[in-house]
Amino acid sequence: MTLAERLAAFAAPLEFEDVPAAVVASVRLRALDILGIALAASSSEVAPSVLGALKGWGQGGPCSVVGSTLRTAPPLAALANGALAHGLDFDDTHPISITHASAVILPTVLAIGEAGAHSGRALVTAAVAGYEAISRVGMAAPGAFHAGGWHATAVCGAFGTTVAAGRLEGLDAARLTAALGIAGSFASGVIEHLEDGSWVKRVHPGWAAHSGIVAAGLARGGFTGPASILEGRFGFYRTFLRSDPDPGPFDTLGKEWETLRIGFKPYPCCHYNHAYLDCALALRLQHGIEPDSIERIECRVPAGEIPIVCEPREAKLRPRTPYDAQFSLAYSVAAALVDGRVGLDTYAKERITDERLLGLASRVEHVVDRASRFPDGFPGWVRVHLRDGRLYEAREPDGRGGAARPIEPEAIVAKFRDNAGRVLPPERVAAIERAALSLDELSDVSSLMAACRA
Repeated sequence: MTLAERLAAFAAPLEFEDVPAAVVASVRLRALDILGIALAASSSEVAPSVLGALKGWGQGGPCSVVGSTLRTAPPLAALANGALAHGLDFDDTHPISITHASAVILPTVLAIGEAGAHSGRALVTAAVAGYEAISRVGMAAPGAFHAGGWHATAVCGAFGTTVAAGRLEGLDAARLTAALGIAGSFASGVIEHLEDGSWVKRVHPGWAAHSGIVAAGLARGGFTGPASILEGRFGFYRTFLRSDPDPGPFDTLGKEWETLRIGFKPYPCCHYNHAYLDCALALRLQHGIEPDSIERIECRVPAGEIPIVCEPREAKLRPRTPYDAQFSLAYSVAAALVDGRVGLDTYAKERITDERLLGLASRVEHVVDRASRFPDGFPGWVRVHLRDGRLYEAREPDGRGGAARPIEPEAIVAKFRDNAGRVLPPERVAAIERAALSLDELSDVSSLMAACRA
């Protein structure tokens, strides 16, 4: 079988009873997390343009747009909700594939689930199929997409969302394979936003979700696509990367559950920064470090991360936009040491011009960590040199929230409450929390989405 056929053969017959209980519990928390992030983003700078686009195309449809009164068709709801889910860069990440899995998969299944009045069990099953697919597509070429200028979430996400949408719509293996063949022509997303801090990356998960729904819909009606879309002569890997994929990750479908390896984010910034923030905050707390006492800060960084969070150096030292700041290791580490915390307010427009913070950011240096196991985890290594000659050092193999350093479910719930509470009253926040944490018990997921409207 081709790789697409193997994905389809796994996903098409997948039943809720096939999914381990721990994976189901993980999906409940991911639904809660992503809805909270999307709600917080619905009052952010990116929301007016996303919602304005939908209004311009006309309103009306079965699907909710989180944090708004808009109703629209499934592909457009997934486009908007995916953009909001990723709009604050607070959403989870699968480390080896380097994909923001929930921001593409959950808007897809929530849109189709609401439109079709599907049960929570059906939604969870489809979501897991999508999580397992996007992870494998990225794992077959770990780190290669970003190195080539592609956003792995966007390009791999089109296949994951197609699997999720096709499973929820009940496509058989043949039509699901055709849908994946169609999705290969929809996959897109480059990371040129790093050059000027512009917003386009925020919409990539939404576009992937939109693509998967459209691809599955076309295949449902009998439209065809190449079964060799992934490894073929003009297929995904050879066209995007000029190389062949490693088929090994596809061998573990249904045996190992990559959904459990997707890391939650405790900080709203690029996941590459997280372990460094853990280190900086721990050093500040343990040694009572004052920012003015610091001579310089040395971060040892895997080579694959440097183009994303360390370069171009001028923009990382003085971010031009809040989004720029979220992808700056120097700014983020400086903020942790100045404030003793990193949250949404760290990246507010007025905060990124604070000269005390920027002054410390200018003293953050990076060197290549040639022994790093990246992308098998996103490690951190911080050395703080004080003006009096003292040196403090901390290392972490990965940021908190991933499989190597899990955080308690209570912390994810608290994160949801903080995010959702920015735009909704407490009783609505509590209603969403109850519904999401019993997702697989819902007879119709429409009730959950209705609670997320403005």
